[in-house]
Amino acid sequence: MNLSNPISLGFDIGGTNIRGLVIRPDYSISELVSETCQDDYGEILQSIVRIAGNIQSRENSKIGCVGIGVAGFVDNSGVVRTSPHLSTFTEFPLFDRVQEEFDVPVLVENDATSATWAEVQLGSARGTANTIMVCLGTGIGAGLYLDHRLFRGNSGFAGEVGHMTVVPDGLPCPCGRTGCWERYAAGSSLGEIAESLIRSGEVRSLTSKADKDLRPFRSELITELVLEGDKEALKVLDKFGYWLALGIVNLVNIFDPERVVIGGGITELGGSLIDSIKKSFDLLTPEHSLREKNLVTLAEFGNKAGAVGAALLAKERFLST
Repeated sequence: MNLSNPISLGFDIGGTNIRGLVIRPDYSISELVSETCQDDYGEILQSIVRIAGNIQSRENSKIGCVGIGVAGFVDNSGVVRTSPHLSTFTEFPLFDRVQEEFDVPVLVENDATSATWAEVQLGSARGTANTIMVCLGTGIGAGLYLDHRLFRGNSGFAGEVGHMTVVPDGLPCPCGRTGCWERYAAGSSLGEIAESLIRSGEVRSLTSKADKDLRPFRSELITELVLEGDKEALKVLDKFGYWLALGIVNLVNIFDPERVVIGGGITELGGSLIDSIKKSFDLLTPEHSLREKNLVTLAEFGNKAGAVGAALLAKERFLST
């Protein structure tokens, strides 16, 4: 085992999956290892330990530090005060519990903030001074990089943009409110939008070779059909792009960033996703011509970004010489 050049281990704990990887001393990045996330803190900690052991055996190197990115309200002491999609994380001392499992320095950060750092330092927002990263998964979180610094807010809770209201008295949200942006534009919303458009008659029935008339529709199926060029699925994507653009317009009007980075597994839709956002963004923003031409872009690291950023933040804090 290589003991002289320790690696930085990074995790992304989301509402659906736990992902882990390492950043090596030369800043190369390992493959992603993931497990399904159970809504139980004991199971989550066991998953972290298993993934760490898996990665360390592959790398044959000493772990020098651990970074954790987690969805939810993470305070400055590493306590997860609440997580809309993980009920087990209520006033949960994640930093302390992870520190008990690893005899190395540990850092705990919001997952969207971690992802933003990955894109600003190594990804599609390199060289920018003001960037907003919108992370689409089970919910929506955002990382704010303003005037060359990560902005965390007074308590470390900045960036919970998924819970801004876009439809008063709209769909109920796990957070307890209604009409939250993430109920309409999270990565998990594509299937629900398809169901709604079929009920209204705006979209005909959607089928695929793999899943004949599978109801309710999964977002993964809509993604598959879009990538196949299915015209009905593209209508679903356009509606999704509208809801996503609606929230992005609000953020752009508040922060005036030079880059809005879209992250999460849904980025596999590539240019089709950006086109659907831009179409509605331009309609919703009369002054769009005053904005950067390539304002909205895809994350370079996709669903790796949260883990990459967590590992990178830990590496810079604990392993920098």
